[in-house]
Amino acid sequence: MIMKKLISAALLFVCINASAQNNTDTATRPVITDVGKPDGTKTSIKINREGSSLKSSDGMIELRIPEGAVPKNTTISIQPITNLMANGNGKSYRLEPSGIQFKKPLQLIFHYDEAEIKDSMQLLMSIAMQNEKGQWLSLKKISLDTVKKTISGNINHFSDWANFMKIKLYPFESRLKVKKTMPLAIDIITSEDDELVNLTPAETDDLAPLKKKTKKMPFTTTWMANGIVNGNLTTIGKIHVGNEKLIDYEAPATLPKQNPVDITADLKGLSYTTKVNGISITLQKLHLNSKILVYDNAYEVTIVHKLKELSNGSEIGAANYTDTGSCVISIDGKNSKIIEKVNKNTNASLDYKGKCIVTQLKSGSGTVHILGAQSIKIIPPESPDGNAWVAIEFIKAPTILPLLNFKCPPVGGHGDWYTGNNATANSMAALMIQAYPQRIKFEAKEGEQTILEINNDATEIKITVKKLIEE
Repeated sequence: MIMKKLISAALLFVCINASAQNNTDTATRPVITDVGKPDGTKTSIKINREGSSLKSSDGMIELRIPEGAVPKNTTISIQPITNLMANGNGKSYRLEPSGIQFKKPLQLIFHYDEAEIKDSMQLLMSIAMQNEKGQWLSLKKISLDTVKKTISGNINHFSDWANFMKIKLYPFESRLKVKKTMPLAIDIITSEDDELVNLTPAETDDLAPLKKKTKKMPFTTTWMANGIVNGNLTTIGKIHVGNEKLIDYEAPATLPKQNPVDITADLKGLSYTTKVNGISITLQKLHLNSKILVYDNAYEVTIVHKLKELSNGSEIGAANYTDTGSCVISIDGKNSKIIEKVNKNTNASLDYKGKCIVTQLKSGSGTVHILGAQSIKIIPPESPDGNAWVAIEFIKAPTILPLLNFKCPPVGGHGDWYTGNNATANSMAALMIQAYPQRIKFEAKEGEQTILEINNDATEIKITVKKLIEE
């Protein structure tokens, strides 16, 4: 549910906002970050004057190269990398080779999942690139298609590119122990020629340096917890308002009935105009959302499963598929339950080594699929100074791997390229292999414990449990 980098980013942004809330002299700060590191399989294709197209290995971005864009045969590639962009969505992507000059603009298309960008937030997306100094610059002209779930723009050179939000509430997801307090902040990223009261994209393909707004903004914010203005400390937690952009959320003494707690910020006083599906739309208000999981006596179960050297022969090559998932178990006698479930199959790592071009066509439920608990049994300790044990039976689920397409060179180097997919293998896996977890048992104690570990030529699996502590 929550990644360490998200926590770090949230704390950084909160610190910046907190230090700048009374500083009206500094309106903006440049958006400069470190460079991302490889985080996925590189895809490549050789193109000529006829042009072509190329998708990333996870299918989240696409390059369309028009006829005549390159003067000679050129190999281009897309490398997924970690996204360190402020307000960034998903991964960033490194387009190579760097320094190449195109005779015509290329179209860069980002696909997005509306489950992660709800309501009007998708209207705040844009595209940015990182230069050699680490600074981010955004495309002035973009095209948003809410039907196909894409955001696109024209680019003239290769670099690291990312999809980001102009306005975002941090942290987007987090955990908090009962009775404790955490900060939340609204971050605004915009270009030099954009103002908050008029964020209308330009009509050119130029790039504009991105900056982080730090001064008091001309909007009003209504903060709510589970639909209650400023919440309440008794049942859902209390919101302590600092200013329009910054609050503290104080968790209640007991677990809320609606958990995670839905923290919302309704912004009024904005005027944001953009084109959606070719039609101009103006927003006068925004609805930002954050989910805070409140816990007490709880344990996190983490599962990592790797299928090794998936191969259809030497010409196809081999791939390691890694899927992960986790859940949080709240231990409270007969009221024990799963209060958080995370399946990471859609972001699973595919480490491919071979001559083929591999593209993900459709995500699956993965080899790790946490549906829920059929039963949670608390086993009393055998001695007065011993620990209780927790035994959980999970609802069973089949293994459904992502649907992959292979475009491979001819066997022996002669003939035409051929294509195929792993649909048959996926069908067999769904019939024969149950996803993890099926059942687990662990001792209710402090620290981290490994409850299952298997490592052989075909598979590697590790299941760990740790008690949640205040971070």
